[in-house]
Amino acid sequence: MKKLHLLNWLFFSSLLLILIGCGGGGGGTTTESGTVALFVTDNLEDYDHVITTITGVEILHTGSGASCSILSEAVTLDIAELSSEFLLLDLTSCAAGQFNRIRVEMSSTVELTLNEITDEECTFTSYKDNENKPNVLQCNGDTCSMEINGMVNVVVRQNTSLVLDFDLKEFEVENLGEPECTVTMKVEPLNANDIDDKKNKGNKESIKGVISDLDSTNQTFTLTKNKNIFTVLYSDVNQEGIDDLLTFAQDNQLKTKVRCSAIDLTSNECTASEIYVQVEGTVSNLTASTLKLTFNPEISVDYTNAEVEGTLVDSARTEVKLFGFDGTSYLAQEVEVES
Repeated sequence: MKKLHLLNWLFFSSLLLILIGCGGGGGGTTTESGTVALFVTDNLEDYDHVITTITGVEILHTGSGASCSILSEAVTLDIAELSSEFLLLDLTSCAAGQFNRIRVEMSSTVELTLNEITDEECTFTSYKDNENKPNVLQCNGDTCSMEINGMVNVVVRQNTSLVLDFDLKEFEVENLGEPECTVTMKVEPLNANDIDDKKNKGNKESIKGVISDLDSTNQTFTLTKNKNIFTVLYSDVNQEGIDDLLTFAQDNQLKTKVRCSAIDLTSNECTASEIYVQVEGTVSNLTASTLKLTFNPEISVDYTNAEVEGTLVDSARTEVKLFGFDGTSYLAQEVEVES
């Protein structure tokens, strides 16, 4: 499985799902619709990786039966990477209305890495011996879910935000590194002040997608995420050889993450502050500071200042996060050797 490299897990302390919506009021009975934006973030420290798959997110009204699915396809995340950002997962049109429940579904499997112990066989398990309480994980077979209590008003031509905190104080792991490794967690809503506080501390909204229509003169490009299309302005990005890096990403249709100083969800425009490109391949010609990475085509990578996870050797399968180009080599921020 292709990993998304993530940093800093404190016992699952703060995975946030941010839902920003536009629409009309009234219990989901109106036919007017708006847009719901689904983001994810965390505030974790101890764990190096927590890789799982979110298979669905839905907002509901338990009285009227109104509902709207706001995640169009399953997404596999290494949540530990998201300690300083809100990663956009989807934008979805929903009928306007009032909702009082959020349902999150995920795969029962989770991969954890802590202090070089990697356990790919951990499973989520129901919270606290399957107690029937709100906002807690319930598991059945290969699927786990949680229903979160809280009002979500999707109001015509206005933005509404809802934040869910996967509370890491309630995150529990048993038997890490052993055959019966299990993980459970609890989720509580956060208020708008918590989101503002994280933004004041430097959290940025980000989007991961594929580049097209690169215009190096006007310093813009199109970024496609699922079915959603964003215009990105990168004139504020101060990274060496950024035009060459973006051309490389576009030519090879590589996943590119854009951190935005601001996202306008009305016009789908992002003003970029940082840009990173993910590439995966096989190592050769390894030196103390550079390597050749073969995927298609072969490229030279300078990893002098990169964070390296795992042992780099020739023929190792490796994922590299690139941030620039010096005229000869692409510049790596992170290098992860796949186990």
